[in-house]
Amino acid sequence: FGDADAFDQIFGKAIFHCMENLEQQLIGSWDAIGCMLMLELLPKISANLTDEKLPLLSSFFQRAQVLIWSRFKAIMEAHVASLAAATPKSAPETHPHFIARRYAELAASLRRLNPPSLDAQMAAIHRAMRGEMEKLLQGRLAQLHSTRKGQATFLVNSYELIVSTLSERSARGEESAYFEQLLDSVKAIFVEEELGVDFGRMIAYIKQTEPLVLTSGGPADVSRVDVGGMEHLLRQFFDTWKGGIEAINRDVIKSFANFHLGQELLKQVLTQLLLYYTRFLDLVKATYPNGAPFAKFILSIPTLMGEIRNFSRSF
Repeated sequence: FGDADAFDQIFGKAIFHCMENLEQQLIGSWDAIGCMLMLELLPKISANLTDEKLPLLSSFFQRAQVLIWSRFKAIMEAHVASLAAATPKSAPETHPHFIARRYAELAASLRRLNPPSLDAQMAAIHRAMRGEMEKLLQGRLAQLHSTRKGQATFLVNSYELIVSTLSERSARGEESAYFEQLLDSVKAIFVEEELGVDFGRMIAYIKQTEPLVLTSGGPADVSRVDVGGMEHLLRQFFDTWKGGIEAINRDVIKSFANFHLGQELLKQVLTQLLLYYTRFLDLVKATYPNGAPFAKFILSIPTLMGEIRNFSRSF
């Protein structure tokens, strides 16, 4: 059909009805994945028709692509608005939130289907969606938990679900890197909060006393060290360290259903405990260079490391 007029006379009404039917179908559609599949296929169909010297029919598919993109954009704007308007009324469980799973599945599908010609537009959509997802999880849902530990547990579970889903679907991209950073930050918060339950007083003592004793410049101000508190904390750690580790193990098992995530966090918590205890012993040595009078209550580092290895293997 080299003649546009002849083409319109023969196919004009049929194409008009096709476009009208497409518009009606799109108005009632909320299928973002279906729209994206069409946006992936239509440029290829149009290019093939051009190669076959059928440019007049190719224009039909180009117009269809414009309609479908318009509807797809409206659907995604509605998704973003839905995330922004979500107002939870009660604290969720600390396990991964169902909205996090839905977001991860949708983001993964869109990234896998993303046509190269729409990279810029899709990047803006992904940024808007993940921004609202973060605000919902961190700014509203997590805040319904009364403790920082509960908030961190909830966020670790939800962020890890998003990261693992994107990875399993081979859909890594900006979303993966973004949520991996968020995940690392809340893991660090969880580690500190978990240790604070049984060893919080020792950690606070370390942070308060280190500037007095372990100075990089002049002599250590040992006279200001609370030696009574030091002895009490050392005795307390000597008596309760094993029970504290067992309590950490139980709590991590209860908090994280994902085995590998729980194993990783248990190792991080126990490793951080070992580092804090080592810093505490450094304070004892700096305060009593010739040996502390309560040295018999010092738990050896190899003993603590051995117990940590046992729990790390048995999780």
